[in-house]
Amino acid sequence: MRILGLLTSRLSLLIAIVGFIGGLIWHFQTNFNIEPLILAIISILEILGFFLIPESGNDNIEILKDKNEQNVNVTVGDINSVQSKSDKPDRIKINRSEIIDIMQSKTTVLFIDDDTNFNVVKILKDSGWKKSKTVPDIKTLDVPAVRDADILFVDINGVGKLLKLEFEGLDLALMLKQKYSEKKVIIYSANRNSNSFHQAWDICDFKLEKNALPYQFQNLVEEYSIEKYISKL
Repeated sequence: MRILGLLTSRLSLLIAIVGFIGGLIWHFQTNFNIEPLILAIISILEILGFFLIPESGNDNIEILKDKNEQNVNVTVGDINSVQSKSDKPDRIKINRSEIIDIMQSKTTVLFIDDDTNFNVVKILKDSGWKKSKTVPDIKTLDVPAVRDADILFVDINGVGKLLKLEFEGLDLALMLKQKYSEKKVIIYSANRNSNSFHQAWDICDFKLEKNALPYQFQNLVEEYSIEKYISKL
């Protein structure tokens, strides 16, 4: 487990470096769009964290759960001592990589996309997220693929046609989030300027450009899966 954690840590560093470089390139290519800049900032913070945070606690997550208020706080770092008293929050020591290992078999990811050449689903499966799948469109919001999904990625172009939606994927994503508020709904598109005033841009959980790095899609799946795991504690 120690060796596995070390390898995972090194892989995370490599991914962060790629994300930083890719984010900067993307930032300039998109005329200083804010989203690639955010990716670059997050990546450099991960790189700094790798070297500044002691290795022994680099992959640990500390959860402080208040029994009375039911509040949950999460801190990544080294945990030297764990104490629990009836008048103080419970402290639970867990490992990020271990959570991901657990959630990979429990998290269902659905892409609604008519593009048969979009290979992010395959990359997710190869990375261990076996319950990832894609459908070209849906006839209703109640199809099993949607009901079973924990995380939904919706392309805003080319889907929603079976429901005859005016704004296609934007309308579909909005309807999905309104019906299944507990699910994470992420919208993505190859067209950055598509109906920028649509409500879906604000109500959905996240938005990405379709040509974003596969790491960005995977990172969202990991973070939302960790969030779900912690919410069940």
